[in-house]
Amino acid sequence: MIDPVLLPWIMLPIVGAVIGYATNWLAIKMLFHPRQPRFGLQGLLPRRQEELANSVARIVAEELLSPDHLLAKLDGVDLSPAFSRLADRALERRVEDLRKIPLIGGFITAERLSTIRDALVDELRKAQPSIINELKSMAGASIDVYAIVRDRLMGFDLMQMERLVHQVARKEFRAIEIWGAVLGTLIGLAQAGLLALVQG
Repeated sequence: MIDPVLLPWIMLPIVGAVIGYATNWLAIKMLFHPRQPRFGLQGLLPRRQEELANSVARIVAEELLSPDHLLAKLDGVDLSPAFSRLADRALERRVEDLRKIPLIGGFITAERLSTIRDALVDELRKAQPSIINELKSMAGASIDVYAIVRDRLMGFDLMQMERLVHQVARKEFRAIEIWGAVLGTLIGLAQAGLLALVQG
């Protein structure tokens, strides 16, 4: 049988630890549950998914990933191989038609085609900066980072999001639950101490 003097020193810390752990565990669960409103309660993320999507999308679009940031990578792209392939395809189609024309077809030799191709590719290489600027201008006008991020987050499955968050923050969530038990234990000890002082 436990000494009645020691009983508060044992029971209050244990009860405090259980309450602290359970409270923090419940708080973590309520980030995602219940997904549908029940008795006036709904998880934080299900209830505020649209607001969070808007906020995250605004931060991403304004601070992290503007169209200019995305399109800046085009400046370092070498389009020469693409120009060569395009010139080959374009000439191939046209040359077949030209070779069928009497008189003209005889003038189209492999050397002349090679010269025309090289000249075309060279001109396209020289024009690459202006071509890229034009592409960036057209793409920049049509890319809405805010809408893309917002729509992706709004369409994100909450069960999948919960799994991802738990994978990333498993240790932190565990630490929160343990710290709840530790603080509950300390509060229980403080209560036992106050009770001893009052009774003493």
